[in-house]
Amino acid sequence: MMENNSKIFQGENSESEPTHESNYIDQLDETEQQALRKRILVGIKSGIREREEKAKQKERALYFSKIAASFLLLIALSFGLWHSVKQEQVRYSTGSNETLKINLPDGSIAMLNSNSSLSYSYNRVSGFDRKVELTGEAFFDIAKNDGIKKFIINEGEVMEVEVFGTEFNFKNQHPVHKLTLLEGSVKLGYQGDGGNENRMVVPGETIKLNLDNHQIESKTVPNPLRLLAWQERKLRMQNESLEEVLEVVTELYDLEIIDQKIPPTNQLISGSLPLTDNANEVINNIEVLFNTKINLEKNSIRIP
Repeated sequence: MMENNSKIFQGENSESEPTHESNYIDQLDETEQQALRKRILVGIKSGIREREEKAKQKERALYFSKIAASFLLLIALSFGLWHSVKQEQVRYSTGSNETLKINLPDGSIAMLNSNSSLSYSYNRVSGFDRKVELTGEAFFDIAKNDGIKKFIINEGEVMEVEVFGTEFNFKNQHPVHKLTLLEGSVKLGYQGDGGNENRMVVPGETIKLNLDNHQIESKTVPNPLRLLAWQERKLRMQNESLEEVLEVVTELYDLEIIDQKIPPTNQLISGSLPLTDNANEVINNIEVLFNTKINLEKNSIRIP
């Protein structure tokens, strides 16, 4: 009896348990299942497209960043190249009663007098072309260049100076255009009455261009070094007469002695005569030193 009951109980339990779990999709009809599958497929495709679009955006960003980097590099290289080849203008100038020593890139030296200016071009590729522009007055000590490249001052102007290695004083202060050669040789170009002309200058010679007739006026200076007294801003005198002092001063200030008559005197002066930009001050000091009257009108001196 008990065995039969046990079997019946077991049989009832086996009939009440489901044979498999219920499936949500299986509960849907065919139309609903197709719609669900379509939505899932659309979602998958949309995800794929989104990932592909992000990948493309990343590639485009990388591509444009490379282009931008290349463009910036090109700009940097172009700027560097332009900066290296562009002509840089270098200019020096002096004021009243001021002098300035200039060491030029080729080893040459220029000493600027007061109220003067000197300029030249320079670039990092070709360097210094040994060409300068001078307005005013300057002394030049030109470094030799083995005769390869000439040094040129005021190329193509009223008076042009062409040298290889030499020492000279040059004044380009309208209406005065004058050169005094101390050492070496200089080829002088100027605008003569027949057009452009050239002339070689010898040491100790002073060349002045007369703009009225475009003729060269030449004379020999006994001691051309004395014409550099403006560098020290004083004229050193050693037992010198009025005539000797005026000979230097008239050259320094481009003055002319009317009739070239200087009264003889036994008075000799030693010491230093201050040199300023004002010729009247210098002449007044000479009057005091030599106890004589000197009339200065414009650029002419007359001794009564």
